[in-house]
Amino acid sequence: MKKITTIILSLLFLSSGAFAQIQIQNPGFESWEDAGTVEDEPVNWNSIKTSDDPFYNNLAPVVWGRSDDAHSGNYSLSLFNVGSLVIATGTICNGRYHTQLPADSSYVFTDPNDDQWNSPINARPDSVVGWYKCNATEGDHGTIKFMLHNGYAKIPGDEDASIAIAQWDMPTIEITEWTRFSIPFVYTSNETPQYYLSILTSGNGVDALLGSTAKFDDLEFIYNGNSVSELPVKDLSIYLKNSSLVINPINNNNNNSKPFEFSIQDINGKVVYSSKLLLTEMNSIDISNLNSGIYIATASNSDVIYMNKVMILK
Repeated sequence: MKKITTIILSLLFLSSGAFAQIQIQNPGFESWEDAGTVEDEPVNWNSIKTSDDPFYNNLAPVVWGRSDDAHSGNYSLSLFNVGSLVIATGTICNGRYHTQLPADSSYVFTDPNDDQWNSPINARPDSVVGWYKCNATEGDHGTIKFMLHNGYAKIPGDEDASIAIAQWDMPTIEITEWTRFSIPFVYTSNETPQYYLSILTSGNGVDALLGSTAKFDDLEFIYNGNSVSELPVKDLSIYLKNSSLVINPINNNNNNSKPFEFSIQDINGKVVYSSKLLLTEMNSIDISNLNSGIYIATASNSDVIYMNKVMILK
């Protein structure tokens, strides 16, 4: 839910874009409020118990909480999967939940007509970063997903119409120390977004397993490398040849002699191919098994990131 003071502050940020970069609201989960549920919600974040259907709100379990185990400040967000015959995923979003059965018909959405259920932004961040801990049940994993868009939009469902997506599947192993994540936004439009919509989970959606947990703290949008720890991002020289993606060698930088983690992601942020390679030599990747669509190819090591968009037509 949103407090009036927070709405006013966000509008001030919007009106002074030249002086301040728009950031995630309540990024450290320090502020909490009574949303009429049995558990307080973090301000500017919403739970499955404040969805657009009062009937399901009464049935929905509590799958979030305020934790004193924080990366900084006093609190962090704790998510946890609960249930017996039906497992409910630990989840929180900055929009509003639409809940219905079957569960895979549910989604989160931005309501542009109600400030309580939208988060304005008029900028194009490069990435979203933050800190997390997790302990996933074997076969499960948490997720982080941010979408930049205009007007009404929902997750899942409107990813193809979005301006940019940042998505990451969290580790399937236990992470006991606060660990930083950094997820690049993959842009498919040159438009400036009106809103951002995000969802954090401790489990893999409708396939979540009992017992998985996750904690989040200190989320942040990164703009044009405004964090000293951000790596430079350069264009990856690639082209399509028959059923292969050819990566041209790059020999003008000593950093390129190090091995690179190479991946291809679809428009939803799902990794469809990954391998290790050297950019000092030409590489050819078989993409015959990929469907038509837009993909993002990324090669990264500890010094630099190379990225480029690939459009596959069959």
